[in-house]
Amino acid sequence: MQQSVGALSVRLHGAWENRALDYDASVLLQGDVVRIAYNQSTSPMIEFAVHELTGAVFRDDTLTLHLRGGAPVVLSASPHLDGLRNRLEALVCTFPAQTLSLRGFGSERSAPGSDHDRWFEALLLARRVAEESRTVETQRRAFDASRLSRHAQTTRETFAKERHTAPADQRALNAELELLGSPYALTMRALEQAGLELRHAPESAQFDVWRAWVECVQKSFRAADDVWTAMVPVLCDSRGVKGTFWRRLVNKRGDSAR
Repeated sequence: MQQSVGALSVRLHGAWENRALDYDASVLLQGDVVRIAYNQSTSPMIEFAVHELTGAVFRDDTLTLHLRGGAPVVLSASPHLDGLRNRLEALVCTFPAQTLSLRGFGSERSAPGSDHDRWFEALLLARRVAEESRTVETQRRAFDASRLSRHAQTTRETFAKERHTAPADQRALNAELELLGSPYALTMRALEQAGLELRHAPESAQFDVWRAWVECVQKSFRAADDVWTAMVPVLCDSRGVKGTFWRRLVNKRGDSAR
């Protein structure tokens, strides 16, 4: 059940529906709706869902709420506005579930031993940190694209070393896995760019930029899932360590075709 946060007494500025605002008011955050009551003689009310916010800026003891398609609503004269701003960020930027629609994740058919867990490990750790976080910046740092890319590279190299003793065969398998992993590498580059944009986003648009960043995170999970599904037949090759000739043959054919 959603709980209300106690009403705050504030001074209301800005404009709403072409009407200038300069009133004492009461602000209530109830569930995912912001309600601002003012001018008690006529009991008007400003109401909007938090998902309509593009950003919330607290500066000089003033909280400015930026709404999509509307003029900013400005609140002042309360010692609790910084806390309200933080509650709005935590409510708007709740990190969503990422693995519910994935095909390979958690599937017994696609999970040979611990390989499955190792491949998804870094993403799942980042997800756990982001889900527990109440700030955009902590979520962004959790999904550091450079760290996730290094984990993918190290994991592929480990897979190759575990399956082959000869360095040439290790390199061949690693190259094959790297090729299969190219869709994930592309999403990592996109995630890095989205993270930079989120880090430097103006506070007035931070929530909207965060939403675009979340879409990049979701694409990264889907790409990791697709790549894992593609890698499973290679990792499960029944020839094991001794089945190396075919890899050298395929690589030679690929080299001669270039």
